[in-house]
Amino acid sequence: MNKNYIVIRLQGGLGNQMFQYAFGRALSKRSGMDLYFDPAPLNPKKNRGYQLNLFVLSAKMADADKIRGVITPHFAFRKKLWKALKIPFKYADSHILEKDFPYDENIASIKTSAYFDGYWQTEKYFSDYEGIIRQDFAFASEDPLREHELYNEIINSNSVSIHIRRGDYVKNPKYKKRLYVCKLQYYKNAINYLRERFTDLKFYIASDDHKWVRDNFPLSQNMKLIESKNAISDFYILSRCKYNIISNSSFSWWAAWLNPNSNKQVIAPDIWFNPCAKIDFRDVVPESWIKIKTS
Repeated sequence: MNKNYIVIRLQGGLGNQMFQYAFGRALSKRSGMDLYFDPAPLNPKKNRGYQLNLFVLSAKMADADKIRGVITPHFAFRKKLWKALKIPFKYADSHILEKDFPYDENIASIKTSAYFDGYWQTEKYFSDYEGIIRQDFAFASEDPLREHELYNEIINSNSVSIHIRRGDYVKNPKYKKRLYVCKLQYYKNAINYLRERFTDLKFYIASDDHKWVRDNFPLSQNMKLIESKNAISDFYILSRCKYNIISNSSFSWWAAWLNPNSNKQVIAPDIWFNPCAKIDFRDVVPESWIKIKTS
C-alpha cells in the first residue's frame, strides 16, 4: 500500500478553493498518492469558510499528524516573519510553496509526500483529468438552484453571462495594489465581440456592485441584472449561460469553465493583475478562451 500522501492548503473563497482542489485531485490521480486538505487557513468570519460542499466531491481533511508529517513545526509563523523582514526564505523539501503563477511541470510531477501551499490558478495543472474534475464539481443540490427566476430564460436563449467584480478590488487598499479592476470599456469590447458573431443575444449581469452596473449599463429585456440573494445562486446562473464574459476573478473563471455548452465562447480580460504588481499571469486564462483588451 502506498504510504505517500499529499496535503493541499485551502485558502481564499470559492474560486480559489476550486483551483486548489482541482490541482490536488489531478496530482493525486497522476501520482497515485492519497489526497488530504488542510482547511485551517479558512476564516468563516471573513466569508472564507469551507465552500466546496457546494459540490458532490468528497474531500478528506488532514489531521495534525498528517500535517506534521510533511511540514516543519511553526513554519507558518516563520514564513510570516521572513516576509515581514523581506528576507528570502527557505523551506523543507516536503513543503512546496508556489513561487510564481505560471504552470510548473516539476510541481505537477511530484510523487513524494508533500504539503502544497499556493493558489495553482491554471487549467494546465488538471487538464489531463478534466472529466473527473467536472464530475467532482457537479452541484450537490441543483434543484433549488434551478428555481432561480432567470433559469428558464437563460437555458432557452442565446444567453451571455457577464461577471463584474468590484467590491473589495476597489475598496481594499491591499487588494488594489495587486488586483486589477476591469474598466467599462473591456465589457463593451467583449459585448461587441459577441454581437458581431451571434444573434439574438441576451445578457445577464452578476456583480457585487449593483449601483455601478445600473449607472453604466442600459438594462432592458435583453440585458438584465441578476439580483440573487447569495453568491452561490449567481455562480450557478453564470455557469448555465451559453457564453461567458468574465472578470479577472477565479469566481467567474470557474463559472465559465463549468459551462457545459460544447460551443461556448468565453471572453476574458487581457490583464489579470495590477501591472504594477508585476505578476506573471500568462497561464491563468486557458488557450481556448478569447482575450479582449481592457481599454
